[in-house]
Amino acid sequence: MKRVEIAYGGQKYSVPNRDIADLRSEIGDALGAGKTHWLEVNSGEGILEPAYLLISPGVPIALLDVMRTVSRSEAG
Repeated sequence: MKRVEIAYGGQKYSVPNRDIADLRSEIGDALGAGKTHWLEVNSGEGILEPAYLLISPGVPIALLDVMRTVSRSEAG
């Protein structure tokens, strides 16, 4: 299962069933066009709630490829 975690505004969010390249492309396309963009994510643990992050120039965001990290730690 694909999943990307996002660090934004001091909080962690997740995006299931997408890979990091897809999200980077979506965010890059919006910012490259000079637009703000609402990114749909999940908030919380256990019971996930939909949340929307406003992506705009100058706002820090980090994408973490969770599945790649899990694969590396299992490989030992």
